[in-house]
Parts: sequence; structure tokens; C-alpha cells
Amino acid sequence: MLPNEFVFSQNNLQKFIDCKRLFYLEEIEHLEWPAIESEPVKIQEERMAAGSRFHQLCSQYLLGIPEELLGKTIDSDEVSRWWNSFLKLELKPSPDVFPEKAITVPFGDFRLTAHLDVLIKQSDDIYLIYDWKTNQHLPGRVTMQNRLQTLVYPVVLHKFLDFSHRKNPPTITMIYWYPEFPDKPHKFQFHHEDIKCNQQDLEKLITEISSSNSDDFVMTDNEKQCQICPYRSFCNRGVKAGEISEMDLLERPTILV
Repeated sequence: MLPNEFVFSQNNLQKFIDCKRLFYLEEIEHLEWPAIESEPVKIQEERMAAGSRFHQLCSQYLLGIPEELLGKTIDSDEVSRWWNSFLKLELKPSPDVFPEKAITVPFGDFRLTAHLDVLIKQSDDIYLIYDWKTNQHLPGRVTMQNRLQTLVYPVVLHKFLDFSHRKNPPTITMIYWYPEFPDKPHKFQFHHEDIKCNQQDLEKLITEISSSNSDDFVMTDNEKQCQICPYRSFCNRGVKAGEISEMDLLERPTILV
């Protein structure tokens, strides 16, 4: 049911895991169903704007714009607090630091894409991926370990750099860093065998999706997910949007970057 040019990502793969019906409605039917995800809307919009601004500041700084100039553009106490925490990481602009690195690679009959907030080449053998998460609550380590993003990003990077001919493939470390919890990052290290296993898991998942028919895309049994889904009324799973606190409790980040 998927066109040959379909591009898989951590975002749409996670939707399939969370709710196959959600994937079908959004990625195959392209259904426009503009219901809000959570209440109050104003707070959600403010969180999204703050998260977007923080990502922009980090990218501009790592591209070489002076810290002093960027600091003068911040008009939010929250973003200012996050910015000051970021500076304490002591990341610096460098030819080996690549902010907002978008990578798309062939993957079976389709393509697989990743948008890395920051890619750092520490040496020929060590690569770091930083991902900024502006959550108001800190997700558990196991939760983040099981997110599709944790599988997809190292696999995409590994295929992009093509270490198939190297005797000693490098180590890739995925770091989720939370400006609200700067001393509690989640770090996951991947060696060649780890990435090979993750790649096989992703291949199986994509094969399952691509070989499914419309009846296979069933609704989730976890109706809590429906409270923050814009398609909930279409699926007869409620009309009123859930509270924004429910989005946090479900550990579904408001900022999906």
C-alpha cells in the first residue's frame, strides 16, 4: 500500500508502534483531521514555540554565531534557563560538529531518514549524536531505549558513513539531553553488532508495514493514547482533547523534532 518513494522515519515508525490505525490514517490515507492534541491549547503552543527556539539557538551557536549575540535575542525566562544549561555542556563550533544534520539512506525497497540535532565526530572511531528534548517531565531510561528514534538514528548514521570495509567499525553514542534536567541525560552506546541487530529489527518492522493491507491497521488497545490523538473522534475514541499533563504522563514529547 506504500508508494516506492515512501520515506520511513523514527516519527512514522513510532506512530505504527503506538497505533497502526494512526499510521494508516496519516501516512497512507493522508487524512486531514485538524483536531487539537491537548488542552490547554495556548500552553501547548507556547511549549512548542519554546522548544523550537531552543533548537534554533543551539544550531546557530554550533554554526559559529557568537554566544553573546544569541543571548541578546532570548525573550523567555524558560528558554534563557535552557540556554544557560546548554552552554555548560561546552560544545563548540568545529569542522567535526554538524548541527541539524539530515541524513536519508536506502533501506530495502524504501528509504530511511533521520534528522540529527547534532552529530559530532570525536575521532574516526567515536561518533556522538545529541538530541535535545524539551520535555517538562523526564522520561524513564527504558522508555527512551525502546523508542524507535534510538534504533533508527544509529542505523541511519552507520549506513551513511558506510563502515562495511573497515576492520574496526566505530562506536556510535546516542545522547538524549534535557535542558530541564541537564544532569540526567540518557546515553546509549552502540557497537557494530548492536547496530546490526537493530537494523534487522527495523527491516522486519518495515516489511510488516509494507506487506499489510488496510484491515491490518487496527486501533491501539491503549486508549490513553487516543486522548492526545487528533484522529480520536474519527475512530470514535472521544471528542474532547486530553489535558497536556496527560501527554507528559504518556511520555509523548510535545516537541517532536
